[in-house]
Amino acid sequence: MPRKLRMLLAAAGVVALTAATAGASTTSVTITSPRAGQSISLKKNPYLAIAGGATFAPTTAGTTRLYLRRDGCGTSNDNPHLSIATGTDGGDGCGLIFNAVVGTGGDVDQGAFVDFPSSDGMPLALSTAGPITGQVSLTGAQVGLAYVDVTLEALINGEAVTLGKATGSATLDPTGDYTPVPFSIQPSSTLDGSDLQALDLRVLVHGPNVYSGFVSLNGHSFADLPSHAASVNESVQVSLDDSSFANAVPARLSGSSWSVALQTPAALGKHTIYARSAQGFDTSATASQTFTVTK
Repeated sequence: MPRKLRMLLAAAGVVALTAATAGASTTSVTITSPRAGQSISLKKNPYLAIAGGATFAPTTAGTTRLYLRRDGCGTSNDNPHLSIATGTDGGDGCGLIFNAVVGTGGDVDQGAFVDFPSSDGMPLALSTAGPITGQVSLTGAQVGLAYVDVTLEALINGEAVTLGKATGSATLDPTGDYTPVPFSIQPSSTLDGSDLQALDLRVLVHGPNVYSGFVSLNGHSFADLPSHAASVNESVQVSLDDSSFANAVPARLSGSSWSVALQTPAALGKHTIYARSAQGFDTSATASQTFTVTK
């Protein structure tokens, strides 16, 4: 298994553990037809009309900001990561560099790249209506020109997918505390509405500069992702006489209502319909309704 995929899977596991304790489902489902205890004639109704209602969390479009965070610098657990929360970072100003000076026109690779995997904020409903933008701020001597290579990868349906790559540049300002280096990535429109399970931002600094490959954190470095407040992937599944939904049938959604037609069971007597709704990775409690098939 590739290292990046392992990292994304690990990040997804952390987020899933956090989400599991976050609270109740944001989607729910009801069954309105057939009515509880209703008798249905097999002869008159070869097909059973099943209907109900479903609620889903609002999918308002917006932007999710993820901050580059780091707990330490040169420790056994520096823990570079992405978070929707900002604050004071123990690893602020930690370097990507080895000590090097390059003259004008040169290009020093400021040591190894650093991965910042997501620690919260997932799953995230991605929108490709606009680009992913952000900045990696650099501090240090701040002399010369810096290039910042950014690669953004996500875990989608259990697979590592590259959202895009970009290189930002800036002339460093020795009079300031830090210099922001902006970047912009436009993901493929085929990924619009994808539910991101995990995210990883890889950063590499290079360019003709003097002792300046130190990343300024504490809220100064971040990525802004166009997103939805909740997943746009909504569905309702219906199952007849099987609460495990092993052979579930998808219902047709129309606003807050759903419907589906199933063949009326040939066996006379009581039967049970089960329904559940899903929004992204969130699944509702199961609703059930019992009815009776007559001749």
